[in-house]
Amino acid sequence: MKRRTTGLITVLAVLAGAAWPAAAESYGKSALSGQEIYIFRDVSLNADCSSAGANDVRIIAGPSHGKVRLVHAKIYTGFAKSNERWKCNAHKVDGIKGLYRSNPGYKGRDQVTFSVHTYMGNAHQAVVSIDVQ
Repeated sequence: MKRRTTGLITVLAVLAGAAWPAAAESYGKSALSGQEIYIFRDVSLNADCSSAGANDVRIIAGPSHGKVRLVHAKIYTGFAKSNERWKCNAHKVDGIKGLYRSNPGYKGRDQVTFSVHTYMGNAHQAVVSIDVQ
């Protein structure tokens, strides 16, 4: 009986973790009014730097005072040295980048929320706050 209970608790813990949404990554950028800037990048790579499949990236909120373009392009990654994919940072790989441009003359704060669903079945959000000067 003890073994069954432990197994059930383990399964429930795994299912609860899988159903719980991942916390949104948040960071800030600064832009000059009317000029396009690079605010977001996304890529899924295997440890050998080959593609792990295409991700579905969408803008789910904002911006209120400008426009964002999602572009499939060669990009540099930013993996931490502790990540087995850090060596991929040395060259460009296929990915998606987000480019923001404020409305002409606008100065103030803007925000964009990106939703990412990976080829491997994971999901996360990135919230970018932009200080437009």
